Amino acid sequence: MRSDLSEGGILFQERYAMAQSQKNVWTKMVSTWKCIVVSLSSTNLQIGLHGLFGLLVKPFGADLEHTVPLTCVISAEKKGRLIGYDEISLVFSLPSGGRRELLLYLKRGEEFLSLLNSLRTC
Repeated sequence: MRSDLSEGGILFQERYAMAQSQKNVWTKMVSTWKCIVVSLSSTNLQIGLHGLFGLLVKPFGADLEHTVPLTCVISAEKKGRLIGYDEISLVFSLPSGGRRELLLYLKRGEEFLSLLNSLRTC
């Protein structure tokens, strides 16, 4: 995963998270057990695959590598809790037009949402 977060530094990062793209039926089925890293700076949110499992998942086209300017985040909300992870629905606009929804599963989901929402209101 490339780092596009140098501007402003990383304010939040969680490795070994999970995620699921809602792009289509295929991406909803791809398993990403603890191979996602979520990083947040004052300007961007970056989601990507990492580690050995990330290398294994990458060829399946899971749609889980995004750098999202905070101005493109449409909504972020907690949907529930699953095996110790907060389920966060993240909806953002794509540079090509349209929208994408990712479900993020974070151990520190409440902290992530609080920080993301405070940055979006500035």
